[in-house]
Amino acid sequence: MTVRKFGRRWMLMGGGAAIAIPALPSLLPRGHRAAAQGIPAPRRMVVFTTEHGGIWAPSMYPDQSMASETVPHPLHTTHAGPLTSRVEGGDRVISDVLRAPSDVLTESLVGKMNILRGLDVPFHSGHARHLLGNYGRMSNDGDEFEENRETADQVLARTTLYAGTPRRRFMNFGSRGLSIELIDPSAGPAGGVRPAEEVGMQAIWNSVYVDVEPPDGSEPERPDPINAVFDSYQRLQSGAFGAGARLGAQDRQRLNRYMDRLNDIRAALSSSVGVQCSELSDRSGLPRDAYASMYTPDNAIAINDIIMAGFMCDSSRLAVVRVDNPWTDAMESDGGYHEVAHNAASLESGTPERLHGLLVEGKRNWFAQAFMQLISRLDTIPEGEGTMLDNTLVWWGQEAGPVTHHGDNIPIITFGSAGGRFNTGRYFDFRNRDVDPLVPMYASEAERNSNQQRRVGVSLFQWTTTYLDAFDVPRRAWQLPGRSAFTGTIPLQPWYYYQYDQGAMDRSCESPLPGLLRS
Repeated sequence: MTVRKFGRRWMLMGGGAAIAIPALPSLLPRGHRAAAQGIPAPRRMVVFTTEHGGIWAPSMYPDQSMASETVPHPLHTTHAGPLTSRVEGGDRVISDVLRAPSDVLTESLVGKMNILRGLDVPFHSGHARHLLGNYGRMSNDGDEFEENRETADQVLARTTLYAGTPRRRFMNFGSRGLSIELIDPSAGPAGGVRPAEEVGMQAIWNSVYVDVEPPDGSEPERPDPINAVFDSYQRLQSGAFGAGARLGAQDRQRLNRYMDRLNDIRAALSSSVGVQCSELSDRSGLPRDAYASMYTPDNAIAINDIIMAGFMCDSSRLAVVRVDNPWTDAMESDGGYHEVAHNAASLESGTPERLHGLLVEGKRNWFAQAFMQLISRLDTIPEGEGTMLDNTLVWWGQEAGPVTHHGDNIPIITFGSAGGRFNTGRYFDFRNRDVDPLVPMYASEAERNSNQQRRVGVSLFQWTTTYLDAFDVPRRAWQLPGRSAFTGTIPLQPWYYYQYDQGAMDRSCESPLPGLLRS
């Protein structure tokens, strides 16, 4: 997509314009900076999802004693507490998975972090893309349900995330059905849905990077070519070509939609550019094929670079990233990532503890080397009264909980407060500690007897309510008739190992998760 480039001289050409030294917020007292800037900092969201899950609770979470405060919930008593860490050697450690070099995972960043435990999908999910609300093709055979609704990220992108039309509505990296969009937003779900567009990394970079100063200092051409199209459109409608009266209703509707899209493109080309954009340089040589843009260690930092460019140029405020790489070479002799994730949950493998250790190693490597690299970069950019991270919600969820193909106890790890909407530095445990553990499927006798085993929690989709509320998305934009939760009407299979009260869990999704949002 070609982006109009505005040089400094372009901004000085307005006839009769008064030129004066602007207010300089950095010279004002800290508490007055936001008021001087006048416009609130943009809010953003980044979602990472990793395949399979399979991380046992003691490796994924801090000890439950850290969450010692009782927190009321409509379903049962839940718990929370301040999130703390320790330093071991050169690492800051929260759990076996959540550890990174202490100069990357700093104490300050722990204070901007949340851990959510005890979030359940109240039906069998199998191979799933449910983190954002796509419940289609969840079974091993891929034929249980079809995609039937727009996912939460797409709801956010078309409602409150942007004041106008962005250069790129969202950055989608290898999601393969994680993100689902409306085919015709004006028609709503009745118009059908489809997997969100996936293109190569180079195409995403080209659409979000803006060269704010042309290298030769030249001025862009002033005529707007889209105006000529609108002139022809108006002449056609008025009958100047003798055809306006013959336009059928469907053709007229199709033409109007086309012109609406052109108008969106014109708005995007003339939209403002983020103040940090001038710090970037153009780049080439990124993968051009969507499949080659899958999240591998070789591409990880480049994907972070693209996300940063979208945010720094304010050309996009949303990214969805699917991580399907094991992040360790040690799994190859055991059949690779897929086989290790499944066999770590099986008594038949004979060595579940060893295989589970490989899963922990891979998730820990990704957290330290890729996820935290983006988090720390966002936190270095001043914005408003804080940093770019403070105005962003970055969260990581997994396809499954401690056992692959099962949706109980899916961990959610967050950083940032979405512009001050979230309380941070907290560990939330939404499980019901007063009931017997769910029957574990993995091998260790110590794991079977652990007090931190799988217990029933609250609905994962209450997390969806929470972050959509944080971004001020109205309920009418996503709630289906008779449904409080961000779900379709998916039944609980009678053979499933835990029979949830789906009605009560769905009703609880009318409110956000307790303790997370600031009042």
